[in-house]
Amino acid sequence: MKFSSVLVGATIFFIFQYLVAIWRLTTSSTGMENKFSALARQDYMGFLISQNLQMILAYIVLALGAAILLQPYVSWWMRKSTRLNNRTVILLSLGFTALTHGYVTLRLVDTRPYFLNEAEFGQWYYLIIELIPKFAKTPSLFVLFTVLPIVFITYALFWQIRRRKYLAIGTIALVSASYVIDKTTRSTPSPQVQGAKSSKPPLNVIIIGSDSLRGDLLGCSGYKPSRGNNLADGGVSPVIDALAARSSRFENCYTSIASTMESGVQLLASQYPQSHGLRQMYPDQETVRATTQRIETLPTLLRQRGYDTAAIGDWCAGYYEVIPLGMEHLSVSTFDNFKIYMSQAVVMAHFVVPLYFDNSLGYRLFPQLEAFAQFVTPEVVTQRVEKRLASVAQQKNPFFWHVFYSCNHLPYRSREPYRSLFADPNYQGKNRNGVDFDIDSFIGSTDLESKWKALPLEEVNQIKALYDGCTRQFDDCVGKILNSLKVKGLADNTIVIITSDHGDDHYEPGVTLGHGLTFNGGLQANHVPMIVHVPGAAPQVIPETVRLIDVIPSLADLIGQEKSPTWQGQSFAGWIRQTETPIHRPFYGETGFPFIQFSVPGVERPKLPAMDEMTFIDSSFNYQFVLKPSYIEPLIQAKQRCLRTQNWKLVCTPTAQGSRHFALFHMTEDPHGEHDLATKFPEITTAMRTALERWIDLKLESSIAEIFPSGEPH
Repeated sequence: MKFSSVLVGATIFFIFQYLVAIWRLTTSSTGMENKFSALARQDYMGFLISQNLQMILAYIVLALGAAILLQPYVSWWMRKSTRLNNRTVILLSLGFTALTHGYVTLRLVDTRPYFLNEAEFGQWYYLIIELIPKFAKTPSLFVLFTVLPIVFITYALFWQIRRRKYLAIGTIALVSASYVIDKTTRSTPSPQVQGAKSSKPPLNVIIIGSDSLRGDLLGCSGYKPSRGNNLADGGVSPVIDALAARSSRFENCYTSIASTMESGVQLLASQYPQSHGLRQMYPDQETVRATTQRIETLPTLLRQRGYDTAAIGDWCAGYYEVIPLGMEHLSVSTFDNFKIYMSQAVVMAHFVVPLYFDNSLGYRLFPQLEAFAQFVTPEVVTQRVEKRLASVAQQKNPFFWHVFYSCNHLPYRSREPYRSLFADPNYQGKNRNGVDFDIDSFIGSTDLESKWKALPLEEVNQIKALYDGCTRQFDDCVGKILNSLKVKGLADNTIVIITSDHGDDHYEPGVTLGHGLTFNGGLQANHVPMIVHVPGAAPQVIPETVRLIDVIPSLADLIGQEKSPTWQGQSFAGWIRQTETPIHRPFYGETGFPFIQFSVPGVERPKLPAMDEMTFIDSSFNYQFVLKPSYIEPLIQAKQRCLRTQNWKLVCTPTAQGSRHFALFHMTEDPHGEHDLATKFPEITTAMRTALERWIDLKLESSIAEIFPSGEPH
């Protein structure tokens, strides 16, 4: 039986898959209604065509691989057949290829279900998985998806070695090359840094965050998921909880803006967004340049002392490529790049790529995959951290790293067992693998509030369960990093911080989904975890309020670094050392990009158009999404602002008439801001309004003692 006949059968199948992918891409893009999809078709058609042509390489590799692996089985089948001709071999090879492809798709349900939301394969794979009895599911899936492929591939290679040594050697070399690539190219080793040596090594710092991780939804904060199986007995965060028990845990830490890039700059530069200049997530090149001239980050200072500085993360950490923050080494994905979005759309239409090339060989053939959200998984980020830890441990370099995951970011997709760990096993709705997110409506509409409010309770509970699973996934990643620190002998001289850039609203009173959109309801979208583990420091729980802008000055004190005069935060290092008495600090905040302008009772808000109208693609700025100059000032003027003291929250909402509306809420008795007390307590309203407007207009912060000279009313 000729190998060429088997190859023809496999090739026919993958030609069909290629044509289906082209059809899928064409129909999905013509069905999209936002401005950017039209722009892609009109102005970037050449780029889209080149990306589709590049995908042909994937189909060639797959056809060859399928022929090599399936020839032994086709040969075995043909020995029992009386019709020995090339046409029969081709048809049989075509059938075997289709059957194998179906099996690999079925396997994806168990290994990486987050890819399936982008596919149009129907639901047959779920039905097959559900046929397995629950008591037998774990061993059955192990045999089906681990043991079976090993046996299948091993036999095929053995058969080829006996009959076509050159073909087998090439296959083995390909597999070996993939393994070598995985071991040598998936991390960026640190160069040898020369620094001053001392008997006591300097303290390292590693800040570990997950985008959108709420400060109140960790086990150590008292949170318990409403549902879970035996694997979920430890709750959503057993590793983080254990770390918190031997650390300083701040119960109330807030970000001044619940938007990733602006919050990230705020963290490392210790400046409010209105001071560092990034007020929304689509800055132009000049704004970025001006911001870098205003700030001085801690990594910049530490590099002068020989520290290894690095940002390691996935697409949520991609803002490090937009604005330099002093990190010498970046291992992050591209952020809000229009060409990356188009390339990802092409790849996900050619579903064979995530199906077969989510591995080291695939990243070698298609380097752009490492910039895609679906491919740079939390496990990949963790592996990069572990490899870099091995490097700095060997070279004995002090380090300052920010490790930033997308685990908790919408649409809350994670692999098993996390996806279903806390979910209702009987749920079969559209949010099964992740939040059913309509990107067209989000970027091309401003009337989503009513639609999001109409979500049924069953769907809300599923979304919360997905989020809890994402937290558990992040927790496992933290556990691996902490274990690696211990194994490498770095745990005793490394400060570890667990935090995030912001939280998320989860249908609490007055809100729906999202972050950075409103100060209605509670402050869960601005409330972030803050667990600071300093080797040798006594564990404690600190209820007094701190802010993300306070982190860098605190770290500078802890590691003996002189502070920059540009920093606006206040150190809490003395609280950790227990040499100072904690006091509540005021929280000042502003909203971010207005994808949705949530309604405020009694207020007509300034009207702003949808995101696709307010932004454009700047080809001179790496094809970034950029806010049009004409909308910069209207957006800033339309922002909600907030001031929280120990007991009170004041929200300022600009009106369409140019005035400011103020609402006052008692946080201890009304944590979700359901009862406006501004007219009932005019003295409190006036005092807080004066302080908030001083911060808005003059960029000057007032302490709680300055706001309430006679003491804060309870």
